[in-house]
Amino acid sequence: MDKKVLVLADPISIHTKKWMDGWKFIGYQPVLSGLSDRVSDNKLIFNEQISVNGGNGIKYIKNIFNFYKVLKRENPAIINAHSMSSYGLVSALIKRKKHTLVFFLPGSDIMIDMNRNFIYSLMSKFVLNRADILVSVSETMTSHLVTKFPNLESKILTQQYGVDTNFLNDFLREKKEIDIVTNRQWKPNSNYTVILEALASFSEKIIKLVGNDNSSYANEMLHKHQDLVSSSTGFIPYEENLSYVGQCKIFISFTSSDGIPLSLIEAMYLGAVPIVSDIEPNRELIKDGVNGFVIPIESKLLKKRIDQVLELDEKEIEKIRIYNRELVLEKFDFEKNFRKLEDRIERHFE
Repeated sequence: MDKKVLVLADPISIHTKKWMDGWKFIGYQPVLSGLSDRVSDNKLIFNEQISVNGGNGIKYIKNIFNFYKVLKRENPAIINAHSMSSYGLVSALIKRKKHTLVFFLPGSDIMIDMNRNFIYSLMSKFVLNRADILVSVSETMTSHLVTKFPNLESKILTQQYGVDTNFLNDFLREKKEIDIVTNRQWKPNSNYTVILEALASFSEKIIKLVGNDNSSYANEMLHKHQDLVSSSTGFIPYEENLSYVGQCKIFISFTSSDGIPLSLIEAMYLGAVPIVSDIEPNRELIKDGVNGFVIPIESKLLKKRIDQVLELDEKEIEKIRIYNRELVLEKFDFEKNFRKLEDRIERHFE
């Protein structure tokens, strides 16, 4: 079998990089093609002004001939697409019978986009049925997917692609010098209104609000809480982000909908105590009061829980850290999970 993979995905996303590394690990030759707002020497990366606020579907369709030329030239056995309403749609349109489509489903694809409206629902049905293997990052997502499209069940591999624990070990720190970190996207789904309102009570603590994208939403949130402006880092390199997480006592992930986020898995492995929103995917990972805390999205409750965590003694914190590290090693090891994908692909070609 030809082991070339055409990866259609955001060229600057850390998730894309990890998938490229994963394909290489299991012996495949990945070729990356995508749209970017940055000029690139890579002739397979097409320069477009991509807005962080979405609404760019037409740009992907306008470039569909470019993607098809790449597909013909590279002649891969496998197409690996990311994000249903952009690269997923493109891959579904350009795929031919000889191609195997492995579609990676982020949480937003299933928890938001699939049910956004009638048009999105039709598009989802088309794209998902064109795929040969669907990689779903959580049991919750898989359940939602199968409920809406029962015929897809046999195509689904449920697993987060995982973390490279050897790489993460470089960011482990015994001494936790940062009190609180959150690094989710600055979008309404991340509930920064609630987070910042709670954190305003902890201005004497060391707080890192990672990834401020300078959007109108982010600026509005920080304008309301001027004391926290200095805690906002803006975009930073991935390794610097991990250095903050490795030093933090508490990690907050307060999304309204999600898959199983990579950032939460990383924080668990690096020894932060997670405080997360009470949504199904988070409950797959966090048992309230055992290895973290699961609470409704409410600023007073978040403030109360932060206070309680900061008062925990070292033995209680160490129990949480040991539990979470063992859980990550068991379920979210990068090499193990890509081996599972390799096995699934090999069975598909039998």
